[in-house]
Amino acid sequence: MDSELRYRTPGERANGGTASRGGFDDPLLDLRVGDLMTPGCVVISEAATVAEAARTLSTHRVHAVLVVGARNGTPLGWITHRGLLGWIGRDRSDARASEAITEQVRAIPAHASIHTARYALSQSGATRLLVRSRRDQLPEGVLSDFDLAVAIGR
Repeated sequence: MDSELRYRTPGERANGGTASRGGFDDPLLDLRVGDLMTPGCVVISEAATVAEAARTLSTHRVHAVLVVGARNGTPLGWITHRGLLGWIGRDRSDARASEAITEQVRAIPAHASIHTARYALSQSGATRLLVRSRRDQLPEGVLSDFDLAVAIGR
């Protein structure tokens, strides 16, 4: 069956070449980030409150929102659903969203391979990558560890 992973001996590939992925030939690794990313990106200004950030997560049914600079829209970091757990029992109404950032922004271009994205996620400790081709461009989408986990079942 072509959709199954096939184990090959170290150094063996289906086409006779050398394998570089621990002996596994998984076509998922050759897909592009743009193929699996979630299009678009939910953003909130650093001037918003932590409570507003939590409502934004709920409204858009996402696991994280990107906090951007109020003056120039520069990505500052992610507020994650997990990171908001630390705000239970604290005043969230006046605290700025920038105080609730728990994950740095890591970016990757849409044309990069999933192999590259997996490496970027594993090395940085990040759970999501902002998809954009250049620093000065608006985000095209987000690729999360959840997106990769769902892709495994396809």
